[in-house]
Amino acid sequence: MSHTTSSIDCYCGRRVVIRTTWTDENPGRRFLSCLHYDVGGCGYFDWEDPPMCRRSKVVIPGLLRKLNLVNGEVKKLEDEKKKLQQINKKLERSNKMLRRLVYAMPGFFFVLQLIWISFVAGKDEKEAGATPLMIA
Repeated sequence: MSHTTSSIDCYCGRRVVIRTTWTDENPGRRFLSCLHYDVGGCGYFDWEDPPMCRRSKVVIPGLLRKLNLVNGEVKKLEDEKKKLQQINKKLERSNKMLRRLVYAMPGFFFVLQLIWISFVAGKDEKEAGATPLMIA
């Protein structure tokens, strides 16, 4: 990431940009460079920040590595969360369908009982009516 400054020009005559290096030797240290520094440019370079102490050169890269690991874990957890949310939506739809089915069951069983009662009553009537005929 870089941004232009308003007062310093590089050897090309353009405004220099402030960039940040993330090397182990200069982690987070800002420098001034030609806008086209990445692809050659005029070669203008100057440090914006003073040199870092030895301890900073050891601690900051370690912290950056840990931050990258944590960010990777966060990304994995976010992906897992999305998957679980999709599964949850499917389960909610299934649950809704099952509830409808459960609410409809008492009516189904009532109709089934009526059918059974009429079947048994019809059978009893047939048996009652058929018995005298068999005796005669």
